[in-house]
Amino acid sequence: MNKVSIIGLGWFGEALAGELKAQYEISGTTRSEEKVAAFRSQNIHAEKLTHTDLPSAQLLSADFIVLNIPPFLGQLDWLKSWKWNKKSHVIFISSTSVYGKNTGLVDELSLPIPETENAKILLEEEEWFKTFEKFTIVRFAGLIGGSRHPGNTLSGRQGIASGNLPINLIHLKDCVGFIKLLIDKHITNETFNLAHPNHPSRRDYYQSYCLKNHLTLPEFIDSPESGKIISHHKASLIYDFVGNLD
Repeated sequence: MNKVSIIGLGWFGEALAGELKAQYEISGTTRSEEKVAAFRSQNIHAEKLTHTDLPSAQLLSADFIVLNIPPFLGQLDWLKSWKWNKKSHVIFISSTSVYGKNTGLVDELSLPIPETENAKILLEEEEWFKTFEKFTIVRFAGLIGGSRHPGNTLSGRQGIASGNLPINLIHLKDCVGFIKLLIDKHITNETFNLAHPNHPSRRDYYQSYCLKNHLTLPEFIDSPESGKIISHHKASLIYDFVGNLD
């Protein structure tokens, strides 16, 4: 049985572990001792990992390593200090935020123009992981699923900017399904955007969500910008999207 280490058993990482554990031997990391015990009770070997720790040799000896931790200043130096196994296939979860100020249709060949500090860190880390023998870069759009939906926090707000700009979201089901596909099929040395094929305006999308869920409608103002649409085309050549944006 192949081994998969999930560095970052958060909302996405825990869902991925649940999907994979029938087929793979799963290890992973979390930031709390309580969660370590909870994962071990589910037959998932978990370890506590903070910014001052290093992952164990067991974690880094896995056939597949899914790296899914939020960026922070100094993170790349921390990652470089790990004792990586050169035979592992590293799947690095990045973000479509690396595209920054790009407008129009944006695909994997578009030049990233990161604006935020986090996006700049992610792009630097992407470039470093591309030096590995086996890597895959996956840039997630905004994650939604279950009770996790920005419409809940936008409800009732007024004067929200950029109501006319398109949304770029991806459902948790597709994040899990796509990463499982990469592992099952050993798809390496590629970069993928992962964004849902539909891109309604922010105004239409969030007001429709609030109507369906009996929430107070948010009010938007338009922006002179045209915004960007993250292309799903490359991912769709190997994967059928199943998540619903509702």
